[in-house]
Amino acid sequence: MKRVWLILVLLLSYVYALGQEVAIDRVIEKIYSQLMETSESEIDYSDLYDDLIAFYEHPINLNKTTPEQLSQLRFLSDIQIENFFYYLYKAGSMRTIYELQLVEGMDLFTIQLLVPFVRVGAAEDVSNSWKFRDVIRASQHELIARFDGTFEPKQGYLPNATQAYLGDPFYTSLKYRLKSADKLQLGFTAEKDAGEPFYGSYNTGYDSYSGFLQINHLWKFSSIVVGDYRANFGQGLVMQQDMSPSKSSLVTNVTTRSQGLKRHASTDEYNFLRGVGATVALGDFKVSAFYSFRQMDADTSGGSFSSFKTDGLHRLADDFEKKRTVNRQLVGGNVTYRHRLFRVGLTATQIWLDVPLNYEPAPYQLYYFRGQSQFAGSVDYLFAWHGFQFFGETAMNDAGGVATLNGLLFAPISVLNLVVLQRFYSKKYDVFFANAFSEGSRTNNENGLYIGAELKPVRKWKVAAYADLFHSPWLAYQVNKPASGYETLLQVDFMPSRQVEMYGRFRFEQKEKNVQAGDVQPTTLVSDIQKASLRYTIAYQVLQVGFKNIVEWNYAHLGADQTYGFLMTQDISYTLPWIDLTLAARYEFFDAPTYENRFYVYERDVPYASYTPALYGVGNRWYLNLDYQINSNLTLYLRVAQTYYTDNRLEFGTGAETIQGHHRTDFRVHLQWKI
Repeated sequence: MKRVWLILVLLLSYVYALGQEVAIDRVIEKIYSQLMETSESEIDYSDLYDDLIAFYEHPINLNKTTPEQLSQLRFLSDIQIENFFYYLYKAGSMRTIYELQLVEGMDLFTIQLLVPFVRVGAAEDVSNSWKFRDVIRASQHELIARFDGTFEPKQGYLPNATQAYLGDPFYTSLKYRLKSADKLQLGFTAEKDAGEPFYGSYNTGYDSYSGFLQINHLWKFSSIVVGDYRANFGQGLVMQQDMSPSKSSLVTNVTTRSQGLKRHASTDEYNFLRGVGATVALGDFKVSAFYSFRQMDADTSGGSFSSFKTDGLHRLADDFEKKRTVNRQLVGGNVTYRHRLFRVGLTATQIWLDVPLNYEPAPYQLYYFRGQSQFAGSVDYLFAWHGFQFFGETAMNDAGGVATLNGLLFAPISVLNLVVLQRFYSKKYDVFFANAFSEGSRTNNENGLYIGAELKPVRKWKVAAYADLFHSPWLAYQVNKPASGYETLLQVDFMPSRQVEMYGRFRFEQKEKNVQAGDVQPTTLVSDIQKASLRYTIAYQVLQVGFKNIVEWNYAHLGADQTYGFLMTQDISYTLPWIDLTLAARYEFFDAPTYENRFYVYERDVPYASYTPALYGVGNRWYLNLDYQINSNLTLYLRVAQTYYTDNRLEFGTGAETIQGHHRTDFRVHLQWKI
């Protein structure tokens, strides 16, 4: 039987025998675009980039891995991960990477993304002994310097500006990282945003400093974090600081992928904890405890504050008056029991503020949290068996608000994956670090049902679809009544060869939104807004030259207005192997007459940066990226991008960010040293 399997593996691997090497930047770009291009929210992807690069440099040994480790590869679904371990259990071990094609649910699209991050090695136990000298010897060092700017002057930098920025118009940051396999990580980040002063009476030096130390597999400790870190448990109803699950073309990836405590390595100045935390492994139990103390930005001039200042920008005198005015303490813990077939966890957090939070008296904010202390707790659960997975979390806060999220993942046949996800977040459930699957930006005041399916009818084809129905039982931002809506997506992928792949995507959404009616005495009405889009994308490789084209049409209907948008892009990338130089360029034409017709298209950027601009108006956009490996340790990244409007506008932007004219040109210089 083993010989038959081996022959089958060799036959199946023939497709992959030629051209196995895949440029890692193209793979990461594909992963990013799958996660980003159906999302309209700003998401920090730098930690994901950090994880992917770490796995690329130190590939996962498929014969000695864990579900938690594989889940960090965000493109793998829970069913695929479960099927992989079932295959490993039946086969004993893997002998070649091409056996992935024998795992149920592992299609060509997934394997192509997976290959750069995994390897097949010995299945013997790897020693987790922690010897300081060996860890230091195995460590790698990385130093990153970045410098950004915009060529066109903004209003805030002009003489006699009403709102004059205190600093220069350049962004700068400096990062240092030390990594030693999976045992030790140490890092430091210093950052100054454009407009923030480096010298002066308000500030001296960088505006933001961040540092962390993470130690793994030390004695009974699975992890120890000191400094700046993030905490993620359950399905995100109480504690989720990494990327939350969201609607994307990866329709069955609706569960949280990060669990536990991990270092905060990005330049995000808001979404992290500062203090200490640890996780202890006690047989089948894992126990985590963490503490954080941070000084947060807010306007406390009236003795209370209505919201935290989350952008991290300190460019005006008013910004410094709001800097570090609120002390926030947090104590939290989690206990998780894991069995081969199921997992149960308990999470609790207690938060204290030294200044009361008191939202503005807007009707939709009536049930938001107010006060100086908040408690929240939850139980999360997961049961998995032979292609069937039930998961969820149920939580409650001290205001009596309840939230529950429950889902079912199953594969009735090998070529079909299905997911059903139900969510109920009461209007009283408003928790600081809740970040679960939702239509809105907050995990409260929402009921919904999500159904997704992924079908691989024949080799080289994949069909993905989802439908999401949602309802807000109370008022919401820009919606002056309880409202409902739904969203659907259908995407068909086709990969005729390793050099060519394409997809077509249709997306439709209907929701309710406030509109202004009347000219003399306008009144606010709630009306349906409908948006539809149709996109076709093709990417192909010719020798060292890569091409990618996108064509998209969209439609928006709000009130009595019906508008149409159009987008066309052309990408070209070229690698010169003899001098380790890669060039990537894009040209875009967009015609989006209103903001509702805006387009989102992922753009390749420098490491640890990601950009998906909202394109609206009429104009053109282009960018040029240059990656040059100066030597084995030093790499230079350059980027220039320009948006050029042709709709006769004389200025764009708001407030101090206003630019006179019809174009904006940005540049970025990124220098990375590794040893």
